[in-house]
Amino acid sequence: MADIKNQKLLYHLTSLVNISSILQRGLLPRAQLESFADVANPEIIQNRSEYGLDSFVPFHWFANNPFDGRVQRDHPDQSFVLIAVRRILAQAENWAVVPRHPLASGAPELMNYQQGVAAIDWDTMSRRDYHDAECKSICMAECLSPRVVSVSDFFRIYAPTDEVAERVRTIIKRVSVQLEVDVNPGMFIR
Repeated sequence: MADIKNQKLLYHLTSLVNISSILQRGLLPRAQLESFADVANPEIIQNRSEYGLDSFVPFHWFANNPFDGRVQRDHPDQSFVLIAVRRILAQAENWAVVPRHPLASGAPELMNYQQGVAAIDWDTMSRRDYHDAECKSICMAECLSPRVVSVSDFFRIYAPTDEVAERVRTIIKRVSVQLEVDVNPGMFIR
C-alpha cells in the first residue's frame, strides 16, 4: 500500500452537481452553504454540527477513503469529483487536524496541523483495512480548513471518467478560471 504520510495532497469529494457553485464561490464550510447537492449522512452531519465542525471545510488524507466509498455507493446515480489542495497550504495556514474519525469517541480532538499530523497513526492508515474498525476510523482522519477554500487554492480536480472531466472543463471555461482536470478512475469506486 502507498505511504500516505508522505503524499502531497488533501482531497474533498463532492457531487458534480456542486462544481459550478464551487468554482464560482470556492469550497465553503457547510454552515455557510444554502443550496447544494448534499450527499452526507444527515445523522453524522447533525453530530458534526453539534461540535462546530460545520464551520470548517473537511479534507481527507487520501482518495477513495471510507467516506468517499460510502457516499459513492449510497448515491450510484450521481457523478463525483475530487478537489485536491496541497498539504503545504494546510500546513502554512495551520489548518486543524482530527487524527481519526471526528465522531469516533464523542467530542472530536481538534489539533493544530503539526500536532495533528504527528498524532495520526500513519502505518495503520496506510494499511487501508476497512474491515478493521480501528484502521477504518484512522483512515477517516480529517484536515479542516477554517475558511472558504478559494479556487486559486485548488491544485487540481480529479474525475473518474473522460465524460465527467469534460463536463468539469466546460464549467471551468464558462466561469473563466484556470484549473487542471485529470481523469483517474482509481481514485473512485468502480
